[in-house]
Amino acid sequence: MDENDWASTMETRERDACIDAARHKQQPQGNGICIDCLEPNEPQRLNELRCISCQQDEDKRQKQRYGTRL
Repeated sequence: MDENDWASTMETRERDACIDAARHKQQPQGNGICIDCLEPNEPQRLNELRCISCQQDEDKRQKQRYGTRL
């Protein structure tokens, strides 16, 4: 295998790895602690980023910022 074949193979592997990573990329999930108030999230929201109260506040901010269409 010459140098060009090796470089081409490495480039293909790197590209495939990047595509794979993008396909498997997930939405951020919480760890049970609200990112705004740092209080524990409600049991039904353990995988969410914000507690109910902070999420409602964020929704209001988004609505004010961008109008009714999000």
